[in-house]
Amino acid sequence: MYKRVPVGACALAAFAMSAALAGDALKSGPQPGKNIPGPFHPTNVTGAQAGKKHCLV
Repeated sequence: MYKRVPVGACALAAFAMSAALAGDALKSGPQPGKNIPGPFHPTNVTGAQAGKKHCLV
């Protein structure tokens, strides 16, 4: 029982420090209004174009 308190306190301190150092929130993918950094050439896995680079859009 005596070991749980220091371990819990360390875990709580580590969590608080990581939240303080995190800074900006994570952003996934291109943001609205921003350009995509380059062309996108997918290789199809299924369908009539399987194994070929072909954009389905």
